[in-house]
Amino acid sequence: MDEIGQKLRDARIQKGYTIDDLQQITKIQKRYLIAIEEGNFDALPGDFYVRAFIKQYADTVGLDGDALLTQFQQDIPEPQPQEYAAQSVENKTRATRAEEASPVNRLRCYLPQIAIAAIVVVAVIVIYVIMLVYQSGPKQTIPTDSESVAVSSKRSTSKTSKSSTSSKTSKTSAASSSSKTAEKSSKKSTKKSSKLDISVADANGATQAVTLKNLPKTGNKLTLGATGATAWISVIVNGSTTWQGSLTSGNSQEVTLPDNVTTFQVRSGNATATTIKLNGQSVDISKGTSIVRTITFTADATESEGSQE
Repeated sequence: MDEIGQKLRDARIQKGYTIDDLQQITKIQKRYLIAIEEGNFDALPGDFYVRAFIKQYADTVGLDGDALLTQFQQDIPEPQPQEYAAQSVENKTRATRAEEASPVNRLRCYLPQIAIAAIVVVAVIVIYVIMLVYQSGPKQTIPTDSESVAVSSKRSTSKTSKSSTSSKTSKTSAASSSSKTAEKSSKKSTKKSSKLDISVADANGATQAVTLKNLPKTGNKLTLGATGATAWISVIVNGSTTWQGSLTSGNSQEVTLPDNVTTFQVRSGNATATTIKLNGQSVDISKGTSIVRTITFTADATESEGSQE
C-alpha cells in the first residue's frame, strides 16, 4: 500500500465508512476503490479515471482532492494529450463561425426589429381607417317645430325608462359586489389553508421520513447544501437518480422536481453536514445521528386531492 492509498484509507476509517459505504456514496466500483488504496493504478480503466476517482474519493472522506493530487503528482499517472480532440474543436469553431456569418442567420438577427416595425405600421393604418369612418358618419339634423313636441315626449319616456333601468342595475351591482366579496374571502381562506406543511420524523437508523402536506403539483424545487464539511448527496425520483454530486462547505445545488411528483428521496453520505430546503422552506433533518442517511419525502394523498380541487 503506497502513501496516497494509506492516507485515503485512514481518512475513510476516521469517517466511519466501509468500502461498501464508499461504493454506495461515490458509485465507484468496489474493486477500483481497493485498487486505489493499494496503489494499484494499473487496475483502473485509464489514466484519466485514476485522477478522477482519487479526487472523488478524497472529497467524500473530507480531504481536499485538488491538494492531494498536487501533493502526490509524481505518483499519479498523467492523462495523455488529445490532439485530435483539439483539432476537432477548432474545426467545429470554424464551422460555427461560418454558419453565423451566413445571410440567413444575419436576416434572423433582424427579424425582431422587422416584426416590431410591421406591427407599428399596421396600428397606424387601423387608427387612420377608424378616424375616416368616424368623420364620414351621418350628421344629426335640427328638428322642426312640429317635431319638437314628439321629441320632448320621447325624451320624457326615455328618462323614465332609464330611471327604471338604473334602479335595476344598482340592485344587480349590489348583488354582484356582495358575491365578489364572498368569493374573495373564500379564495383568501383557501390560500391560507394551502400553505406547504413539512413534518420531519426522527431518524430510524440510516432512514428518515418526511411527510408533506399541500405540496404543489408543479414548480417544486429542492435546494441542497453543505455546511462545515463536504457532503455527497443524490436525489432519486421514481427509482431514478435525478442529480448526484459532492458539495463542499458553503456551496449549494438547486434541483427541479418533476410535475405531479408524490414521493422522492434525498440520499446523503454526510447527513450531519447536509442542508435541505423545499420551495424555500427549511427541512430539519437534525433528528438523527447516522452519517449515511436516506431521507424519504412523501406527499399526503388526502391533502393533495384537496389542493387539486
